[in-house]
Amino acid sequence: MSGHNPYRQHLRYIYVLLGVIVCVAALIILSDYRNVNDSSADEVFGDIVKGSARGTGYYASGERKVEVFHFDPNEADSTQLLRLGLAPFQVRSIYRFRAKGGVFSTADDFRRVYRLTNGQWERLAPYIVIGRKYQLVPVAPRVYPKSAPINGGVAKRDSVRLVADSIRRSYPQKIGGDETVDVNAADSVMLCRIPGIGRYYASRIVRYRNRLGGFVSTQQLLEIEDFPADALAWITVGPSPVIRRLDVNHLSERKLMKHPYMGYYRASEIVAYRRIHGRLDNIQALYGLQHFSESDIQRLAPYLEFK
Repeated sequence: MSGHNPYRQHLRYIYVLLGVIVCVAALIILSDYRNVNDSSADEVFGDIVKGSARGTGYYASGERKVEVFHFDPNEADSTQLLRLGLAPFQVRSIYRFRAKGGVFSTADDFRRVYRLTNGQWERLAPYIVIGRKYQLVPVAPRVYPKSAPINGGVAKRDSVRLVADSIRRSYPQKIGGDETVDVNAADSVMLCRIPGIGRYYASRIVRYRNRLGGFVSTQQLLEIEDFPADALAWITVGPSPVIRRLDVNHLSERKLMKHPYMGYYRASEIVAYRRIHGRLDNIQALYGLQHFSESDIQRLAPYLEFK
């Protein structure tokens, strides 16, 4: 026989009441914990503030006992800083600055203390002593070469000439007239002599040349992003360029795909063809592959070999 059970109903009320009590207790504990954390940054000043309320310590009778003495702002504690006449908020700012890794390397660095007044600075500046371990490492003076003596005396340093000489050494003289540079044989220094080519494009040319295996046409330089087309007037490709070729029958897919004209899909298709049909006899075999267009084959032709 089922019916209303008052005992179960009362028990349910008790459980609900216990749940409410637990939630309230948790909120009280969390609030106390947050208050403790919020005040932890000021614990070092707690005793001083309490002392001011009791009429004892440095705030007694509404005035602090201020004195001056030699101190290192990197090591002075809160008691010493307060004795020097700094306000508690200034002492806190010094503590926070040091806690973040800040260092007072010179006496002038002390000017950065939060809201430091002229009176405080003029009173404390003569007493600031920075420890050796906090001081900056002195920079050795730069020695410049001297020019030859003139009329038995010592000539002054000609810094302008030194700068001009260094510029001339850094930037090679540009070619002109009918001069040209073989793009496959030139190093980066020689490439910098081409009008419109500096160190940036010289390094880009060398990197692309290495990826290709050599240039077969100067028009390939335009494949370099934003390459200055006017520079092509001073660039040539030798009559018999030495080209590094790809052995399509033996190289792995990973090595084939590194060539700028090959890529992943064409390289994987060649490897798949070799696995199913065997070796590729000549370039004509590429025309039957899906990812090789007429223009792709023409671009790749100088770089392929079928051993």
